[in-house]
Amino acid sequence: MAQEQKDFQITIIGGGIAGIVLAISLLRRNIPCIIYEKAHAFSDIGAGLGISPNAQDAMAACDPSVHEAFKNVANGNTWESKKSFLFEFLDGMDGATTDSPLFHIENRTGLQGCHRGAFVNELIKLLPSDLVQFNKQLQTVEENRSGGILLTFQDGTIEEADAVVGCDGIKSKVREILVGADHPSSKCSYTHKYAYRGMIPMPQAVEVLGEERALNATMWLGKDKHLLSYPVAHGAILNVVAYCSSSDDWPSESQLVLPATKEDLLRDFEGFRPSVLRILDNTDKLDRWAIVDLGENPVPTFATGRVCIIGDAAHASSPHHGAGAGLCIEDSAVLACILAHDTVQGGADIEAAFSAFDRSRRERAQWVVQKSRRAGQLFERQTEIDSDFDKIYKELEETLPTIWDYDIEEAIKIASIELDKA
Repeated sequence: MAQEQKDFQITIIGGGIAGIVLAISLLRRNIPCIIYEKAHAFSDIGAGLGISPNAQDAMAACDPSVHEAFKNVANGNTWESKKSFLFEFLDGMDGATTDSPLFHIENRTGLQGCHRGAFVNELIKLLPSDLVQFNKQLQTVEENRSGGILLTFQDGTIEEADAVVGCDGIKSKVREILVGADHPSSKCSYTHKYAYRGMIPMPQAVEVLGEERALNATMWLGKDKHLLSYPVAHGAILNVVAYCSSSDDWPSESQLVLPATKEDLLRDFEGFRPSVLRILDNTDKLDRWAIVDLGENPVPTFATGRVCIIGDAAHASSPHHGAGAGLCIEDSAVLACILAHDTVQGGADIEAAFSAFDRSRRERAQWVVQKSRRAGQLFERQTEIDSDFDKIYKELEETLPTIWDYDIEEAIKIASIELDKA
């Protein structure tokens, strides 16, 4: 039996993965919504995207069509014997005593990767064409006398909303408005790590690395740097991400992605083993990405009144646990289910729903942000463990199941209990 349509509309700011998946989740539950996106079209740019088991569970909870969209573009390790592997970890430094893996981490799905743009292109097929308005750069959010919310955009237009969900990413305007422009969490912090991202056609990657390393996910650990690679595009391309630490500030205040040269990359990875340098020498069209997060200054709340933030807007994370996309999909599932609750009919009910979402999601999300920071330090020998690979393995084995084994259905029940308390 179809759920009766709600009398309120959710206004979504931002048309990235979080915003699109939330919209699909709301529509499945007969909750009207609209997306305002600042770009002129959905973005199909981006790099490889790793999706963990909990993220796939959350996709199914949002709407089975979201999970199907992912499966249409995803692939894992190519070798049958490594299908359950997340990564095999190798010592990347020149002079390493072995070419064999130090250890491997596995889970119930193994690494499942895709190109972000390919996933977005599948998701937008699930949205009505009139659901999105482009070229809408948010400027202000204010309550009006009737209790509604007025949104002012850079083009001079003003729109009224029943409730607003900020899905506008790491540079979130909604977050800035929610916590205040002077609050430390209004902006993400540079983690003093950056990443070179590039891709290699798989035949070329096999020639350089050999089949085992090219066709399956691998991470090379080093001092103040590490590199990972895994197949995407149904195994046609090897996605390469090379991380470096730096004490210098990021050179741009406005751009988090800058063009890079192969010379920059090879200089940063001097001292790595020759096989890793050969990977770097074969990457095509390099960019350098600042790694930012909300780890230093977590937001004090995900919701105030009828304004809420989810995804990177709420808990931007470094990518070292590959958990950021999964968190935003979990957010979408939980928030959509709370808003679909029979008791949520508008006005103060929406405020209560947003508050319940905050109470049920903030602790987990901010814990993942901190653990992801820690993982980046482990991979680069920047902790008290240094290069004790047995201890690194043990810590990862203790941490990762808490991310992967998240019971999304139980989380939805807990959020509903929080709503009932309101």
